[in-house]
Amino acid sequence: MNFPIPSFIPVPGAETMQIISIVSLIVGICVTVVGVLFLFLNKRKGKEKNTLAWILICVGVLLIANHGIQLIFRR
Repeated sequence: MNFPIPSFIPVPGAETMQIISIVSLIVGICVTVVGVLFLFLNKRKGKEKNTLAWILICVGVLLIANHGIQLIFRR
């Protein structure tokens, strides 16, 4: 279904959307790697609280999944 978009709403072009998806994919990979590093560093120190590490990992995986699918099924 194609809904009419009002003229006052700025809509980025296809190339811009692709660049945004690629940058978000890279950011997702970096956030996931940082989360995994926090997880291993906390286990090495013997700390039990890994909440920040798991939050970073989940956010990174969501970014990777969302923007990876957008890049795969791009028109």
